[in-house]
Amino acid sequence: MKKYVLYLFMLSFFASCEDVLDKKELDAIDDTDLWNNASLATFYLNNLYSMSLPGFGGAANSGLSDEGMGTGAGNMMYGMLTVSDGVGNYGVGNYRVINRINLLVTEIDKGNIPQAERDPIKGQALFLRAWNYWEMVKLHGGVPMVMEMQDVNAGEGLYRERDPASRCIELIVRDLDEAIAKLPVTWPSNSYGRITKAAAAALKGRVLLYYASPQFNPNDLPERWAAAYDANVQAKQLAQAAGHALHSNYERIFLDEANKEAIFVRVFDKTQQYHGYENSVRPASVKNSGGANANPTWEMVQAYPMADGHSIEGHPGYDQTFFWKGRDPRFYATIVWNSAVYQMPGDRFYENTSKTRRQWTYLNNDQEANQNTPTGFYLRKNVDASIPKTETIRTPTDWIEIRYAEVLLNLAEAANEVGKVDEAYAELKAIRQRAGIQAGGDGNYGLAAGMIKETMREAVMLERQLELAYENKRHWDLRRRNLFAQKLNGTRRTGIQAELNTDYIASVANVPAVQAKAVFESSMRDTINWDKDYNKYFITNYNVLLDEREINYLQPLYNFYFIPQTNLDKDPKIKQTIGWTTGGDGFDPLAP
Repeated sequence: MKKYVLYLFMLSFFASCEDVLDKKELDAIDDTDLWNNASLATFYLNNLYSMSLPGFGGAANSGLSDEGMGTGAGNMMYGMLTVSDGVGNYGVGNYRVINRINLLVTEIDKGNIPQAERDPIKGQALFLRAWNYWEMVKLHGGVPMVMEMQDVNAGEGLYRERDPASRCIELIVRDLDEAIAKLPVTWPSNSYGRITKAAAAALKGRVLLYYASPQFNPNDLPERWAAAYDANVQAKQLAQAAGHALHSNYERIFLDEANKEAIFVRVFDKTQQYHGYENSVRPASVKNSGGANANPTWEMVQAYPMADGHSIEGHPGYDQTFFWKGRDPRFYATIVWNSAVYQMPGDRFYENTSKTRRQWTYLNNDQEANQNTPTGFYLRKNVDASIPKTETIRTPTDWIEIRYAEVLLNLAEAANEVGKVDEAYAELKAIRQRAGIQAGGDGNYGLAAGMIKETMREAVMLERQLELAYENKRHWDLRRRNLFAQKLNGTRRTGIQAELNTDYIASVANVPAVQAKAVFESSMRDTINWDKDYNKYFITNYNVLLDEREINYLQPLYNFYFIPQTNLDKDPKIKQTIGWTTGGDGFDPLAP
């Protein structure tokens, strides 16, 4: 390849770099120019970022867990997924991106860019190659690991067999290790969002944690857990060296840009790079259009402990009627319930920002009309109240794919599995302390004393569920740990349903029952102490079914998805994943 068409992404990302772009025609940059000029190589690299980085994943896949309601492609939550359904991300498009990454990795060392400038460029590319491959491997278990440039005219020479998971992980980790060696500890502030040593180490820690989990490690090989532990120790050390730590305000982690907790980030703005998260999760009355998605389930609401860190089950301070009182502070940063304060003075949901506004979810309320939440709850997580409802389709909030708290949770999980329970305690305590949970007389922040591996494992998975709620982590944790089969299958997700007690309202307001709703909404509901009198004005139905059928996410079958038939047709060397074919000649991702 002698020419590279670079002008599209150059114009998009680097219009300000006129001194470089004016040097020659943008569609006539040959390989000599590209790999001998750090600025041009960086332009090329940035296009790889654009093609590789994840979008805003808030609430993504929440319907494929106990966080929200949903079915997934082919009703996968009910065990009805077939090879004709659209699932997974294996395809020509993935390898087109990887081939472009391979070009940089292969060619940049042939140019004369000084090593001090060349290493960070190559390190970022190696990270992106590892990321692209990992996104396929976690779904399909094993894919062809093409680590060199491919000639698009090679015909049958392009056919490649799938590599087993062990080989895939080996090469992904190799790329990440080299990336760690070449990447800087930090970048200047004007390069925020670029990959660092800590980001590469954190991804390595995540990959090896998955590889040690039952999905990839059904025989529970201890050396897998040891490798995961070592990788996450390294990730924590490098993160700390770069100044990463827990952000002081859990509610603001995603909203305070460039804070110290953010490790691997996709940067968005209001002009060229934006998303519609706010328009997706806000109630209809405070967004641009449509109804709300990712509505929390009653199961998720009940998962949060009390403010002292202890479960609501049997807790003397828990009252199901006033279920929101005295809970884990992360509950209030995540869940919106009927009567919850949703707008404070200064927020911009409405033009009049001088009033406090409550959110209503009771049946037939005038606030949401026929677009009310089916679960009884709305999602507050990462909602930016400074964004007016007219601008919710252009949300600029950055996506944090990996944050420091996940590194601590990954380390806690791996530490527990290698017998270092005390280390697991330390990481969970740090996370709960930041959350604002009370320390208690024993200083355990509600964690049971004397836990062994099995009980600590449960504690770690609960902490992941709470801390990383609606950050596109829960589905993958349930999948890699076989928790669909162990916890969710055979259950149904539920919500709650509140309705006005019109008889009581009519008696208090001294009006006919048929007028009670109108009077309540026009003159009463903003004057009532809802932490005291809620049960007088509302009748609540609990455990209202959201699923007509029981969850039946098939494990271990769904731990590794099929390869789409269109891709099998393009490459005769690719075999279908075992369990997804009627023949006996399938591909086993876990084979040696």
